[in-house]
Formats: sequence, structure tokens, C-alpha cells
Amino acid sequence: MKLDNTKLKGLFSRVYNSKTEETDSSDIKAYITKVFGNGGQNPDPSMLHQFNQLVVETADEIAKPMVTNLLGLFANVDNETRGNIKELKIPQKNRAKIVWSATGSGVDLVRVEGRKSIFATPAHLSTGFYYEPLDLVQDSEVYFRKLVNDVANAKVRMYLDEINKITAKAVASGKIPAANVKTGSNVTLQEYNKVASVLQRYGGRPVFVGDSLLIDYFAMQQASDSVFSNLLTDGIKEELLTALNPQRIARTTAVNLVNPFTDESNSKVELPVNKGYMFAGGVEQKPFSIVEYGGLRQMVEQDIEDERIKVKITQDASINLVFGEAIAIIEEQAAVSL
Repeated sequence: MKLDNTKLKGLFSRVYNSKTEETDSSDIKAYITKVFGNGGQNPDPSMLHQFNQLVVETADEIAKPMVTNLLGLFANVDNETRGNIKELKIPQKNRAKIVWSATGSGVDLVRVEGRKSIFATPAHLSTGFYYEPLDLVQDSEVYFRKLVNDVANAKVRMYLDEINKITAKAVASGKIPAANVKTGSNVTLQEYNKVASVLQRYGGRPVFVGDSLLIDYFAMQQASDSVFSNLLTDGIKEELLTALNPQRIARTTAVNLVNPFTDESNSKVELPVNKGYMFAGGVEQKPFSIVEYGGLRQMVEQDIEDERIKVKITQDASINLVFGEAIAIIEEQAAVSL
């Protein structure tokens, strides 16, 4: 039997934010035990659906900064009610002829030459993940927070997967300028900086988004490069030595992607570790437009073999590359791998 949604949402919010009151710690454990039993039995389908729906809603509402802070670096992010029409302005200074749009299963080419706007068309995007009921039962608060964060990060990666497809098409067609693309083996810090200098002309400090391995590859070159090593401040030296994720690479700001392993041998991850994106910083017109329609939805099932709970999350969204000149791609094909 389902419990009161409003009370549970309040409980979930307090537990996620570590602002528990009175009996909240025991209440969340009691509720999870009610849903999953001892972690090794089949949960009631209606209660399982309620639990997962509330987790998804909590991730969408409370953990939203995890989504918007990263995407906001390179996309104008808007929200619309399902069924509404959203008009997207086309940057006039770059005289765009086409826009690349995600469709959920591929990429569409939209011709916009001579037009000042287009209408966003939502695609049905989806991704999946799983969790272990036993973990939730044994350490409810810790694994509940982890589960909510996993949902938020899965949503980010769902968008990034579409952005990967769009940029690959745009590069192949030449709609992202060749000067904005550096692909090769043993890419140097000077070559990295040359790409950054292209984006600097649009204003602001460029932002580089990539896997921690790729960020480390370029960050550590600052200490070995004959020119840059002589210019390092004590602050940057300390960062290179101790920071989990260095944030300063030459004249850019680096932002680390959450890119978890997808197998038990730690040999595969969701997104390429050797491919990163650079964006013009501090500009009003971002390369991408993302319009969300409604919130996350979920579908759930339990695997009869390993008893894991498998969740498929879906989001209706329009993702368009509207300003290809303000994005760059750097891919290191030899020196960076798992």
C-alpha cells in the first residue's frame, strides 16, 4: 500500500540535504525496509514505483544544480510545459545556415538560412541505471543520497550523449570550424592553448569540459612544458600536486565530468575519456540551446537473476547546436585511455 506522497517528499528532501529532524533517520530506514524488506525479496510493485518516482522527482528538484551548473556552461537552458511551443532565436552575427538538433535516436539537420528563429521540437531522450536494494536497506541514508545523485548525473550524461552525436555530425560537415577542432596523438599544451585562443575572441575565459584523465593530461603538461613551467605560480603548483580535479589549465578553466564505470572490472565508462569540449566563456549566446519539457519520468523492473532494481529514466527535451563557432573539440587519440 502506498504511503502519503507529500510527507514522503518532505522526508526525502530533509534526508538528501542532511537536515534530518527528530525521527527522520529511523523513518527513512523504516520506509525503505517496508518497500524492499530485507533487501533480498521482491518488493511490492506499487510501492517500488512510488519509491522510484519520488527519487526521480527529488533528483529533478533538489539536485537540479548538478544538472544546470554543468550544462549552463555551454547551453542556454529553459523549461517549458509539455505541449507548449518554444521559439529559439538564431544568432545573427554568425549568420547560421543550419542548426543541428537531437532526435533521441540520431541527429537532424535543420536549415535556417535567412531565418531569425526556429521552434524547438522535443525529442524523447532516455537512459538507464540500476541499484542494489540491499545497500539501501543496510545503510539507508548514505545510499539514498547516492541514488538521488546517480539519477541527476545520469540525466547530465543523457544530455551529453546527445551533444556528442550533434558535435560529431557538425564537425564532419564542417559547420564547426576546423580551427576549433584538434584531434591527434600526443596533443601538446601549446596546441590546446591555440584552440583556446580561437574561443577567447568571443569573450571571456574559455571553459574546458572533459574526463578527469584528459584534464590531468593537459594540466600536468604545465609542469613539464619548457615555457609554462617557468610561469607556474605556487597556487597552481599546489593544485597540480593535491587537487582531485585541477581547475586551471593555461588560460582556461577546467570542469570535470562525472563519468562512472559501467562494468565490474573498471574497464568501461559511459562517456569517452579522451574527448573534451571547450566553450567560449562569459558570453550571452551559448553554443547549445536545451529546452526541457516537463520533468523526469521513470519505469522500473527487477532482474530475477541478480535482484538488482533496473530503472529507465526519460526526459522530453529539445537540444540544438545554434552557434557552432563558439565550441571546440579536443581529442587525444594516444596518450589518454582507461
